Formats: sequence, structure tokens, C-alpha cells
Amino acid sequence: MRQIRKVSVIGAGVIGAGWSTLLAVKGYENYFYTEKKETLDKGLAKIKGYLNVLHENKLVEKEPDYYMKFIHPTTSFDEAIKDTDLVLEAVIEEYDVKKKLFKELDEKLDKEVILGSSTSGLLMTEIQKAMPRHPERGVIIHPWNPPHLLPLVEIVPGEKTSKEVLDSSKEFMENKLERVVVVLKKEVPGFLGNRLAFALFREAVYLVDEGIATVEDIDKVMTAAIGLRWAFMGPFLTYHLGGGEGGLEYFFSRGFGYGANEWMYTLAKYDKFPYTGVVRSVQQMKEYEFLKGKSFQEISKWRDEKLISLIKLLRGKV
Repeated sequence: MRQIRKVSVIGAGVIGAGWSTLLAVKGYENYFYTEKKETLDKGLAKIKGYLNVLHENKLVEKEPDYYMKFIHPTTSFDEAIKDTDLVLEAVIEEYDVKKKLFKELDEKLDKEVILGSSTSGLLMTEIQKAMPRHPERGVIIHPWNPPHLLPLVEIVPGEKTSKEVLDSSKEFMENKLERVVVVLKKEVPGFLGNRLAFALFREAVYLVDEGIATVEDIDKVMTAAIGLRWAFMGPFLTYHLGGGEGGLEYFFSRGFGYGANEWMYTLAKYDKFPYTGVVRSVQQMKEYEFLKGKSFQEISKWRDEKLISLIKLLRGKV
């Protein structure tokens, strides 16, 4: 694969804007594309906001305008992909939309260009069906929101993805963009992170639906206990320590893990969010004390500043 110098970001929502911000901060020219001028302007406003927060928190040395020079906004698809080395797709989460886009990219771009999808859980094998010329260069490159702050990137191959594309994608994300990269050994819907997150979220909605706790109380449990540990330990290390000197083996055989068998069968087992649980959760969010009187932009900035503080503490840099 050729060296990556120019990147095309297709989609101007929160993920596309985050990708573009990250690329600019790392010194990469990138074309930021969406077909509607209004959507493009909103995306640029997001990027400027992200850069301001980074600058205010001393995570970038130069003023935001310096980094904006690396970003080339456009509503011209052909301009966005001309002479590109890597495409990062961040459009709506629907197979039909993504397959149409990847078909066009496959037809127009040189076979050496990597076509990466930011999908949160769709499968590259299905998308590759729309890429008859060079399906081997299609790969999932899934960042976590916001991409310019959260370091994790999940790389997931499709059935026809080449090892060269996997290696090149990993090298760029890991060594050039300084991300924490996990390469899945095989496809699974939702990948790793979202499957783990939604297992917990499913139980959270169930507890709300059953009237056992409010959305605010569940968030308190996460932020005052579980989330504090998970900020620097995953579940396996957490429960390994939970087993004391005997570690994970003792935890499963004699410790809390064994006792959990007595109540784990009561956990939520549905495969779709129940209507009543959705309604109750949405309604309770309207009464969420912290959110009252705050705009989406204000809450997003608060989130980003908290993430920055954690990242500085845990890793010393983004």
C-alpha cells in the first residue's frame, strides 16, 4: 500500500468532524465532505469547537486557525477523493447508503486506496458485496465518539479484506494518529466495544422499565463505582483483583462470581429494547437534574473537558 498523505473524510456529523479534527491535529491534510452546504457548515462549526477545547486545555500548541488550514471543506465528491490515499467513511448507519457509497469509491479510486468505514456495528463482508473491483481494500476502522479524544480504534476485516490493508490501517492509526488499536480476529455485529456497552445498557433500560431505579441513579452507580474502575481496568482485571490472592480463578470458583450464578438468570434477556422501557427512559431524561438549562453544545464541552482530564491523568497525553 502507498504511504498515506491525504485523507478523505466522507460525512460531516460528529464522527466525521472528530476524524477531521484528529487528522488536522496530527498534521494530515484532509478533505471534509458532505453534499449539503448547510450540513458542511455545521460540521465545520463542530470542528472549530473541538479545536477550541483542545487549545483551551493545552492539548495543542497552536491556535485553532492553524489546524483549520489542514482541513479542506467541500461539497464536491470528486474533489474530496481526488488523489486520496485513505477514505474514512462516516455516513448514516444503513447498509444501503454505505454500499452505494463504497460502490462508487471502488469504481473511481485506484486499487491502492484503503476504504475504511466508521460504522459502529455493520459488517464489512456485506459492504464488500458492492465492491466488485477491489473488495480486499475495504475495512472497518471504527473510532469511539469523540474520535479526536477517545483513543480506541477497532479494526475489523471483512471476508475479503487483505492482510496488507489490515496492517497498513493498524500502522497508520497506531503510529501516525497515536490511537489504541484492537484488530478483531473475525467479524461480529457491534464489534467489541459496542457489544460490551450494550450488554450493560440493555440491563440499565430493563431496570428502568421495571421501576427498580431511575436513569439518574443508574448513572450514579456507573460514575461513582463501576466507571471509576473501568477508566483504567477492564472487566477481567477488575474481577481478577476481586478474587483476592486467588485471582480470577478463585472469583469464578468460590468468590463473588460463583454467587452471581444465583441471580444472573434474572438479568434482561430481550433482544430488542422494550417500548415501555424506551418511553420511561426518554421521559426520565427530561427530568435529569444535570441537563436542565444546558444546551447540547454546553454538555458536549463539559464531556470533552472531563475526558481530557481523565486522559491527562491516565496517559499524560491524547
